[in-house]
Amino acid sequence: MAEQTASDQGALRFFTDAWPLLALGIVAATIIRACVPFPMSSSGADTTGRPDASGTEKSANSGALTALGALTPEAGIEQVVGALNLLSIDFAAGSSTLPDSGEPVLTKAAAVIAARPAAERFDVSAHADGALSPLADLEVSRRRSQAIVDFLVDQGVPTQRLQARAIGDQDPVASEPGQESGARNQRIQFTLLP
Repeated sequence: MAEQTASDQGALRFFTDAWPLLALGIVAATIIRACVPFPMSSSGADTTGRPDASGTEKSANSGALTALGALTPEAGIEQVVGALNLLSIDFAAGSSTLPDSGEPVLTKAAAVIAARPAAERFDVSAHADGALSPLADLEVSRRRSQAIVDFLVDQGVPTQRLQARAIGDQDPVASEPGQESGARNQRIQFTLLP
């Protein structure tokens, strides 16, 4: 019986001495897990392997909306093109369907373009991230630029003032390997046509 009591006391002592460390470990693991992002499952929204573009898109479009809203009728064309080129449209991988999140900034862009002199015509170029084959990248960028032009026309910009152009994976702005480089290369660019 004395042997049982000694072993019970040893187990009890181990538990009373170790439980604070065990609790601290559980709390630390919970905090770390809450701070570290986890990959989406196959049923999640982003299966492209790209970083979360929605946060980047929201940030860029917040700046674009501010810049577009700050333009006055006297603003120079350089300011207008600069503000238009701040917008970010996060198309789904391989898709040309305009995401709902891009509509507010494109609506504002349409209002700015429509208010400009009728002689100003804009090229709307879509760049791809190079994730597909060169031919597929060219086709998806063609459809994306056309989707943006169609949206702007639906918002009141005359068709003859816009030109859709596909760039594909040519003319990247970032060439370092990795997912962030691809996300930066996938962009829409406005230029003034002669």
